[in-house]
Amino acid sequence: MVSSLRLYLIRHGETVWSLSGRHTGLTDLPLTPHGEQMAQALTPLLKQVSFSRVLSSPRLRARATC
Repeated sequence: MVSSLRLYLIRHGETVWSLSGRHTGLTDLPLTPHGEQMAQALTPLLKQVSFSRVLSSPRLRARATC
């Protein structure tokens, strides 16, 4: 039996720093309102997927996107 693995990589939504081109690194910045909209726009696409595991960075921006 051949099983397939699918890996979905989702980058966090927009933050004030990513909007200005700054690297956020370890700085724990929240999403902008537009970043929240970006994350919510993924819902119709991702709700069709049956995930066996979801991993996320502990940063606010990543958890809010997740």
